[in-house]
Amino acid sequence: MDTDLPANLIPKPTPRPALRRFMAYVWPYAGLISFATFCGILKFILPASLAIAQRFVIDKLVPQTQVSHEKTDTTYRWTLSYLQWLAHVLPARWGLNTPWGQLNLLMVTLVIVYAIWAVTFYLRGYLAQLAGHRVILDLRTDLYQHITRMSHSFFQEHQSGGIVSRLMSDIALAQNFVGSAMTAIWMDLATCILFIWLMISWDRPLALASLGVFPFYIASMRTYGRAAKRTTKAVQEAIEEFSGDVQERVAGIQVVKSFATERRETRSFFCGARGLYDLTMHSVRVSALSTTVAQWLTQMATLAILWYGGYRILHGYTTVGTVTAFMILLRELYMPMNRISDMNTVLNNSLAAIDRVFEVFDIEADVQEKPHALRLPRLKGNIKFEQVTFGYDAERPVLREIDLDIKPGEVIALVGASGAGKSTLVQLIPRFYDPQQGRVVIDGVDVRDVNLRSLRSQIGVVAQETLLFSGTARENLLYGKPSASDEELIQATKAAHAYEFLMDLPDGFDTVLGERGAKLSGGQKQRIAIARAFLSDPRILILDEATSALDSESEALIQEALAQLMQNRTNIVIAHRLSTILNSDRIAVMKQGCIVDIGPHKELLVRCRLYANLYNTQFRVALAS
Repeated sequence: MDTDLPANLIPKPTPRPALRRFMAYVWPYAGLISFATFCGILKFILPASLAIAQRFVIDKLVPQTQVSHEKTDTTYRWTLSYLQWLAHVLPARWGLNTPWGQLNLLMVTLVIVYAIWAVTFYLRGYLAQLAGHRVILDLRTDLYQHITRMSHSFFQEHQSGGIVSRLMSDIALAQNFVGSAMTAIWMDLATCILFIWLMISWDRPLALASLGVFPFYIASMRTYGRAAKRTTKAVQEAIEEFSGDVQERVAGIQVVKSFATERRETRSFFCGARGLYDLTMHSVRVSALSTTVAQWLTQMATLAILWYGGYRILHGYTTVGTVTAFMILLRELYMPMNRISDMNTVLNNSLAAIDRVFEVFDIEADVQEKPHALRLPRLKGNIKFEQVTFGYDAERPVLREIDLDIKPGEVIALVGASGAGKSTLVQLIPRFYDPQQGRVVIDGVDVRDVNLRSLRSQIGVVAQETLLFSGTARENLLYGKPSASDEELIQATKAAHAYEFLMDLPDGFDTVLGERGAKLSGGQKQRIAIARAFLSDPRILILDEATSALDSESEALIQEALAQLMQNRTNIVIAHRLSTILNSDRIAVMKQGCIVDIGPHKELLVRCRLYANLYNTQFRVALAS
């Protein structure tokens, strides 16, 4: 993937690290996350009661080993005091002061503890996911809003599949940060602290032997964490590029089939998929190696307890109950340590995704609306280009010193060879781009000084290629004016000669049209686009005539609909049909980004050789055919 972006698309230096900016989305849900964390801590530390109870039962209630000295530590005293208090407050006839009664009390207590554990287990899982999904909803919405505000140049430089990947896959990975860093890591740390304290309070030498591998845990997590972040970022970038390529091929499947290149495309797909597979497997190897090292260190700690604990039992330094409890705590202790080891990979994956998400936030749109921009009233439709020079690359202008004054209600046709700058010129009117020199003025106001919504809502565009969404016909028709009534909808479709074929569809206006309007013909899609323009009722209409041939009936219907649509508006038409230029008030002849002449058809035929050549070679031939 080419990472060399034009200067206007290079992300600006981030004023705050991406993680700190991400935390701004987390903060509103801090209370929810804190409560989920509290439930999680209870969930993980409550099982410690089993180790305490088992040690008490083995060493005090059912002695199996005689030690060289009587030892009564804190947990023994707490457990015994708790049982004696219960025996005191409960009826004496229950016999709870006996070893059997104390054992029963312990079991009932553990049943209650594990009932609480079940509740906290559910609450922790649900609340952590709830907080994570709320954070991601906010972040994804803001990112989508940011993307929709980007200039056209952004979408020219970025594949749509890559944009979708940032919006969906990367943000989904970022969600793991909320679940891991915000809740799980604190639960695991609390578990480790409690269990280590218990082990040290019971038998310090045995605890130190058990925890001897902990420094190696830290070292392995740091080493593999850095590698995991690098490999994850590479995988995400590969997914972005591959997704964009696949989306292009699927969208262009008709071209693939028409050239019978299915095998070539399959080979190309395999090469891309194989490259992604290789990167993914490298990431998997790093993750698997990190987990393997963590598990091996856990087993070494278990062996240390068995060996050294056995030694201390044989020499009377500790008890069987203590070593047994150590084994329980070790199992519970190294599980969070293993999770912390795995979490290191998860967190680094999330951090890489967060970086990629905020890279998009850091790209600023070329077209920026000024603070307190002027809201345009209902336009009259006077458009002026004053010495306008523009290029997608500033060093290679596409338009050069354009001067053009379009009167309200006038029909201007733009003609010229392909690449003359016709489409670029009309894209400056709704301010899809800003010129490097000169200015575009509508009704006496520079478009750079006005509110974009108030400007674009009064400009209708009927493009050469009609884009329809995969929803219903009604949704597509109402896209520019969702508040339109059924009566307005019917009038617009009748004016566009679309009503009859829409009523012939299985569900009328509520028929799903398929992706990009796949169920409709080219002429039908054009008529829906015209009906959509009728509904929005723009003061300025930009029409890029389709170059594709239509059957005579569709052609006649579309021309009639356009003639009605163009009434009482300012119209700029990129003309490909003779009828259009003949019906225009003036024709602007363009060549290499300049307007070489402008005037009515008959005058241009006489005085403009370029126009006469275009007329004789392009328009008359089209008419004859």
